[in-house]
Amino acid sequence: MKTPLLISCAAAVLGGPLPAAAEPEPQYTLRILAQESVPPKWLPREGGVPAGVCPDILAAIEKIQPRLRFTGMEDARSVPVIERGLENGGVGAACALLDTPRRRQIASVAGKSLYTVRHRLASAANDKVNIETLEELVRLRPLINTPRGAAYSEQLRILGLEVDDSTGDNLTNLRKVVAGHGRFIYMNELTLAWLIREHGLQNKVRLQPNILKEEPIYFWISKKADPIATRLADQALHRLHSSGELARIYQRWSSQRQP
Repeated sequence: MKTPLLISCAAAVLGGPLPAAAEPEPQYTLRILAQESVPPKWLPREGGVPAGVCPDILAAIEKIQPRLRFTGMEDARSVPVIERGLENGGVGAACALLDTPRRRQIASVAGKSLYTVRHRLASAANDKVNIETLEELVRLRPLINTPRGAAYSEQLRILGLEVDDSTGDNLTNLRKVVAGHGRFIYMNELTLAWLIREHGLQNKVRLQPNILKEEPIYFWISKKADPIATRLADQALHRLHSSGELARIYQRWSSQRQP
């Protein structure tokens, strides 16, 4: 039987007592809702787990910063619901929304711009008008369909245009244009082109030829989220921007011809 003295000597030979195990760093979970009807930013899949630009960005953040986890993305909601969640803290983060004064009040931007969106019009296929600028659109003064809660709805109203944003379903908005309720739908060209292809509307809906506006789009963290989670997300997104990974994710989805 070894004596305490022998045990003490053996420990000294081996370099002294073993150090205490390091405390694991705390993890932070942010709830993030998918945005309804904006493929391929959010693309519903069977089983409830979405694919798309934003899910790929979230996976890249989790990979580069394992202390962050995102939940809730299988639940798709309108922009106003997402904004209310950011405001009351029920939603911790929002992926790929435009910059507005309200969003600055309730959330903080993490990282740099995720990518740039290009706004474009679509009209009924038999409508031969070509709108090349916002000024031409203002002179024409048509009824325009936009998704509920879109930042550009108010931008168009400020220009004096009549806007119908009664639904967040962009396929419904396209069908309104086909049926003659509203002359155009105005939104980002990536989603417009995706919906037209996916639902076989090429013979019913026509993308107008010109880009009317370009705007950066951002990743938002609720001001009620833990400041450490905000800092970790900001650092991860800066690294993803610097490495070119954000650009690669967007290019991967924007280059696909089929959903």
